Amino acid sequence: MQIIDDLIQAKDMCVLATSDGVEPHTALMTYFADHAAMKFYFLSRKTSQKNKNLKKSPHVSLLIDRRDEALALSIQGVNSPIKKKQTIDAIKKLYLMKHPQMREFAEHPETVLIRILGKKARLTQGLDSEFITKLINS
Repeated sequence: MQIIDDLIQAKDMCVLATSDGVEPHTALMTYFADHAAMKFYFLSRKTSQKNKNLKKSPHVSLLIDRRDEALALSIQGVNSPIKKKQTIDAIKKLYLMKHPQMREFAEHPETVLIRILGKKARLTQGLDSEFITKLINS
């Protein structure tokens, strides 16, 4: 679990995979994570394919990796929209503390905050080393 925590904290980009129920869609995303609670936060335009997909199918997969070490973390999760504007604003502030370069995008009126609750993690290193675990929110 320590390697999983370290990888989540050390990285700031991942691949987010969504689906409309038929076709898969992947996107390289900047993220902010509450790694203790296994919650991942992303910014996206309301009209993006990933956002449309999340409305049809809330289940996602995240990939965070260190390719130079052949180390990959796959997280299965579920979209969990936040309803309270004050909570969204507070998380956006934390997000922007980590990613100040995203300020203009974050403040755009068509930008939404996406919250993914991690449910299961699979850590692989090389071809034959694998560790699978349920996460806190499972």
